[in-house]
Order: sequence, then structure tokens, then C-alpha cells
Amino acid sequence: MAEYQLTNSEKTVIRKGVQRPGKEPIDVWIPNDPDNTDWIEYQKWLAEGGVPDPYVEPPPPQAAPSGEAALYDHENRIRALEGQPAITLEDFKKRP
Repeated sequence: MAEYQLTNSEKTVIRKGVQRPGKEPIDVWIPNDPDNTDWIEYQKWLAEGGVPDPYVEPPPPQAAPSGEAALYDHENRIRALEGQPAITLEDFKKRP
């Protein structure tokens, strides 16, 4: 795992796990700006033989259920909040 990771744009790169005093490590987006000190540091790292991790395509978004499936999911969420057992799809379809 490299210190940097490519993005889907040549205009930015990610520096992974940047430490901030008293905070959890975070990923920082660095713009392709010749005056940006982080970009200058990244270019130096590359010149010294550093190889960034490749860009990883995020998974496609999950489609929200539509129509009857959405109503069925909603019914079971309400039942869970009320402490009732989930209803089967077959039983749900039999309801008026």
C-alpha cells in the first residue's frame, strides 16, 4: 500500500492516512497545483521512485426498490420498530 493513490482525474491525487494532532488519520485530496506544497512533495516522492496505488472504481450505487418491493421493505422496517417479526413477501402480497 503506497502513501498516495491516484484518482479518476489527473487534477487530484489522494494522500492516504494523513495524521492530524489529536485526530484520527484521514485521506487528503491534493490538487494538481504547482504552487501547492503537498503537490510539490508528491512530485518529489514520484521522482524518488514512489509508485501510487491505482485508482479503484467505486461500486455502482444500489438501485432503490420500487413499487411493491419498496412497500414490502417499508412494512418490515415499521414492524421491526414496533418489535414485531418480519412478514414474508407471500403474506404481504395476500394483504388487501
